[in-house]
Amino acid sequence: MPPRKLSVVTGEAAAQGERADTKAAMHAAEVIRLKILEGLLSPGQRLIEPDLMSELGVGRSTIREAFLRLDAEGYVELRHQRGAIVKRMTRRDMAELFEVREQLEGLAASLSAGRSGETSNRDWLLEQRARWTDYELRNDALRHMDENVVLHRGIVEMSGNRRLARTLEPMQVPGYRMQYLQLMDGARQAQSSKDHLEIIDAILSGDAARAGRLMRAHVREAGLLAQRIPNLLD
Repeated sequence: MPPRKLSVVTGEAAAQGERADTKAAMHAAEVIRLKILEGLLSPGQRLIEPDLMSELGVGRSTIREAFLRLDAEGYVELRHQRGAIVKRMTRRDMAELFEVREQLEGLAASLSAGRSGETSNRDWLLEQRARWTDYELRNDALRHMDENVVLHRGIVEMSGNRRLARTLEPMQVPGYRMQYLQLMDGARQAQSSKDHLEIIDAILSGDAARAGRLMRAHVREAGLLAQRIPNLLD
């Protein structure tokens, strides 16, 4: 009997250890993912295992499991004898990504129009409308970019479709944020702000068809601009 009890305890301890390892890898992947999403890690940048191990206080196996997760999600590439690097995109990658975003974000805008009558949603949209009429926001490229992310994510969340939100999250190409920002001149910022206001108004009015059409056109134009990012791979 004692040996059997020891065996059960050992099995439980092993299971707890596995869960802890998985949790640590998930946390490590989340930290690295956020660094990529915030543009702190650039496309093509090599991820140094010892540095991440030291920063996160985890072992090599945990970091490598985190890399596997991020590779599956499309954030990093695993290369033989070179470890992991932040994924770089080709022009075709970028074009295909925006083709998908165009349709999915258009769907999100359409769905959101059907939920714009809910008080919390309407209040948020009115708040966003006030933001996008702010002259300083319209003329501050960095703030414009930050608020752009807030608006688009908010509309996706308002759609109420959780699968849509999960699908779109990896498609934000934040690693190219600064290069994209350099292409956003005053005229483009003004047009983008105008687009946002029209999209917000269409959602507020409950016009699903118009909201979807305007969002698709807006994302399509963003995709054309993204094609001009200089360090995309050919």
